[in-house]
This record gives sequence, structure tokens and C-alpha cells, in this order.
Amino acid sequence: MLITAGEFAAGIWERWRKGRCAFPEFLKTGRKAGPAGRASGDLFKPEPAELEETAETYYLCPAFYDLQVNGYDGIMLDASISREALSRIAASMREDGVFRFVPTVITCSFEHMAETLKIVRECQPFLRDSIPGVHLEGPFISRAKKGIHEERFIRSMTAEDLQLLLEYRDAVSYITADPAAVPPEYLKRLVGAGIRVSLGHTAADAARAGEFFRNGATLATHLHNAMSHARGGRDPMAVEAVLASDTVYAGVIADGIHVAWPEIRIARKCLGKRLVLVTDALAAAGVREPLASFRFAGTTVYNDPVRGLVNKDGTLGGSRLTMLEGVRNLVQYGGFSEKEALYAASEAPFRAMGETPEVYLILDSGLNIRGAFKAG
Repeated sequence: MLITAGEFAAGIWERWRKGRCAFPEFLKTGRKAGPAGRASGDLFKPEPAELEETAETYYLCPAFYDLQVNGYDGIMLDASISREALSRIAASMREDGVFRFVPTVITCSFEHMAETLKIVRECQPFLRDSIPGVHLEGPFISRAKKGIHEERFIRSMTAEDLQLLLEYRDAVSYITADPAAVPPEYLKRLVGAGIRVSLGHTAADAARAGEFFRNGATLATHLHNAMSHARGGRDPMAVEAVLASDTVYAGVIADGIHVAWPEIRIARKCLGKRLVLVTDALAAAGVREPLASFRFAGTTVYNDPVRGLVNKDGTLGGSRLTMLEGVRNLVQYGGFSEKEALYAASEAPFRAMGETPEVYLILDSGLNIRGAFKAG
């Protein structure tokens, strides 16, 4: 018995059943070694009738789409993004069910941002199936909510910044920004050029955040993290503006460290299908052997088994989460059904980015990846 995880999956299931995916290409995915629960899909090539007739429950959903990836499997992108690094991350993430991701580069100098955009544009013809462009998380953020970002590079958006971003609009997937750092007219020009803008690393109140959304921002970056909260149930802030919105898609890091599970349960009830599972992954995610430490944001990040990925001051700097682990966490701790969790990892990010999936996953009742196929 096969259960789809959303409208995209339901559509592809009907196409497959009616023979409109005559030559599905089954793709290798799932690690053959590593943490328990990862399974290889090499020999899993069922016909639709086989899935309908079996007593086993299988789930069908778009392949996972991670909207926030700073690094993976020992590789970091902030210091040096390259075709080789992106290709290696793409190959490794496919083993965890992720066939599309947004490489993320955090707050940096104008020169480094320009070089990043140039490299991403050069890489796109070779990696178009894997990445839509880069996520610039800063430098247009709040110093009060900078997290692990380097304060020396934080600034408000200038006309020169805007010109650079518009010039490389094809290489930019989205930008995380604080409303106070981006003039409304700049925001409207970015959105008008097809660049998505996300609220994040902000101390904005609900009124300012709401204006940001009305002017075109459609996303929120790692909800609750580096984002202002109301105190005592009064004076609503950025978090409350996101939860009260009817249109904004919000990323949530479901590792049990970044956001408490009761908060994720509340976000699920408020956002529904607009809650997007993200990893905010660093080099310690998806590794074969644990990584003790590495460099990120100009500092050393330590892989603490309890506190997560932190610098010497205890500031969090991303996660070691994989999307598959995040899906299981949402089910086990977040109050999600299997279908809801899979939706948050697959269909929700595609909808948030205005894209349509081409690759689909089949998972068993234990949420083990059994195979992936490309329709068409």
C-alpha cells in the first residue's frame, strides 16, 4: 500500500499508474554503510500494482529539498565555494535523499559576496539539477541578532550591493535580511527581479516584520533562531509576525537543539503546510566518521554531543542534522504524522521556491529510503 505525501506526489503516482512514466530511471540512493535505518534502493524497482497489493506501507514524495546548507560531509562553503565542493556535497546529500539544495554563504565582505556570485553563476550550467542558486544569509542583518556571524561584515544594503545582486539575479536563490538593513524600495526591486527575500537574523517587531512581508518577502529563515520574540505575551515581534502570517513559508531546524519541541508543535499548528524542514547543515552533517571541529565564520566550531555545533562561547553555528533525520525527529518529537513530516521536507520547500520536483523518493514504513526515480 503506497501513501503519497502531497499533491505533487499524488500527481506523479497517477502518471506512473497510467503508464505516463514509461521509463522511470531508478536512482541509487541510501548509504550502504553508516547509521542504522539508511537503506540502499539499488534493487528496489516495483511496479505500481506491486505497491498497491502489498501489506507493507510505502510513502511516495518528492526528493528532499534542503533550503539551507552551509556545508556537508566534511566540506564547508563559506570560505571557498567551488564547483568541486558543490558537486561533492550534492553527491553525498543524495545518499540521504536530498536531490536539490541551496548552498548558503553567510555574512561576508562585499568582495567575497561578489566572488561567490561569480562562482555560482559559473557552476550553474553543470549543477542546474542540484542547485537553484545561492542563499546569501547576510550581510544585511541585525547586529543584535547576529548569532555566529562576523560582526565586522554586517552592514545595511547599499546601492552598490543592490546593483551587484541585480546583476547576478540568476545566481541568487534567496537572501536573508533584517528589515532595518534593507530599504523598502530596494526590497521591492529585488523581489521584482525574481530574487526571494527571507526575514531572518532580526530584532524587528511584528509591525516592521509585517511591512517586510507586505513589500514582498515570502520566507523566514530558521524560525525562532536569531529572531526577536514577544515577552510576556505583549509587544509581538518577528516570530509572532511569522506565526500569524497566512502566506510566509518558514524554515525550522528540527534537531532538538535549535528549537524546543513544544515550539515546533506550535509552529506546525500555525503554519501548517508552510512549515519547511531545513538543516542549516555544516561540515559535521552527513559524515561517515564524527568530525570533532572545523572552521566556520572565522572561528572554530566544536562538535559537542549535547550542545551541538558551537564556538568557544557556546554560540550555535548551524547543525549536524540530515534531512532524513529531521523527518524522523518531526514524527518522533514534533507531533507530525509521517505524511506531514515528509511534506515538510519535500513538497513544502518546492512550493516555497516556486519550483516543481522531477525526482521522487519511495520510503518504507520505517522512513527508510528504498529508492528514487526520475519521472519522464
